[in-house]
Amino acid sequence: MAAAAMLGITKPTALRPPVHVSDSYRVATARCPVTLSDSNDADGRLPTAETVPIDMVAVVLVVAAIVGLYAVGAGRPVRFLVAVPLLFFLPGYVLVGVLFPRSGPPSGRVPAAGAQSTSTVGDRSQVGLTERLALSVGLSVALVPLFGIGLELLPVAAFDGAILPALVVFVLVGAVVASVRRLRTPAVDRFRFPIDSIHGAITAPFDPEMARGERLATIALAVALLVAVVATGYVFAVPPSGESFTDLRVMTGSPADPTLGEYPEEITTDGAELVVGIDNREGRQQTYTIVVTADQLIERTESVRPIESTELLRFETSLDDGQRRLQPMTITPDTGGEYRISYYLYRGVAPDEAGPESADRHVHFTTRMVGDGGSPDGEPIDGEPDLDGTVDTDRGRTEPIPEQPPSLTADR
Repeated sequence: MAAAAMLGITKPTALRPPVHVSDSYRVATARCPVTLSDSNDADGRLPTAETVPIDMVAVVLVVAAIVGLYAVGAGRPVRFLVAVPLLFFLPGYVLVGVLFPRSGPPSGRVPAAGAQSTSTVGDRSQVGLTERLALSVGLSVALVPLFGIGLELLPVAAFDGAILPALVVFVLVGAVVASVRRLRTPAVDRFRFPIDSIHGAITAPFDPEMARGERLATIALAVALLVAVVATGYVFAVPPSGESFTDLRVMTGSPADPTLGEYPEEITTDGAELVVGIDNREGRQQTYTIVVTADQLIERTESVRPIESTELLRFETSLDDGQRRLQPMTITPDTGGEYRISYYLYRGVAPDEAGPESADRHVHFTTRMVGDGGSPDGEPIDGEPDLDGTVDTDRGRTEPIPEQPPSLTADR
């Protein structure tokens, strides 16, 4: 050994046996590459468009905007328009997101050209954007009636404002569940809203490389689609309101229980109370003026004609659309005779001399006055008739117009 060292000969190092890698290991390694997850929890990065379900965030923002518009009391057309996606799209979209968190073919299972693997065909947990949009509308249309039926079985009025809060809760909870399911799906299989593809489709007509004819056709199609959507939304948001009118009636009884008909055949010095009913169906707030007159009548051979007219009273009232005013008034005669009591309704201010030609609405009835002077048999009196009319505004009632009109009696 010493001699060998002196001659510069060293001891040979023991060689390690070569490692033989089997073909099956190489194939397994090639088929199962090690990839790093893009989950935020793994590396603590801030959320990005690749990891956050952008579409579910948009759903939550849309629902928040709808709730805000309802809270601030937006107009009926605006509330109708914003309620359309809540009724016919968002419930189905979040349900599709819960059921189908995947998109595209499974990773590592790309079928050969012209072929399709059995496993790919059988996997129904993967739905593309087009299928999601179609399913969203269909499922929403199916879900809303089920919500109505379910709420009808509860002590809640389903279509008296309760169905929209129920849909809001369903959409918000569904968005959270869909987001959790999607984030638990492997990144390569996870559905991502194709923002880049949509942006590319929108900006494609402005690409200078696109043929001019194709560009013009694409822009024309987009404009036509936009006009159709706006026109459809306007038709649904501003439906024809139908006939707008004001109803005037004179009733007996009290404001709490008015009755059409049964007008007094004669009115004594004790007076008679009548109720003036006004219904506003104009579609807007309206101010009315009511003028009440008494026309003394005299019978001739073939007709009855007025010989003297006296204005008993006039009063104003303002009603919102869909409101009714029940205003009691009292007529007290001091002279007798046959009279026609006329009620003239005017929108706004009434003229100094009311009449059927200028009034917007006009009703009347005939009765006999039995006062201290004159005669109840229709004979005229000397001078102007002495009648008095008063309005008791404190006992008047303003209420929503009910579905059924005031009770009708058999004797009108």
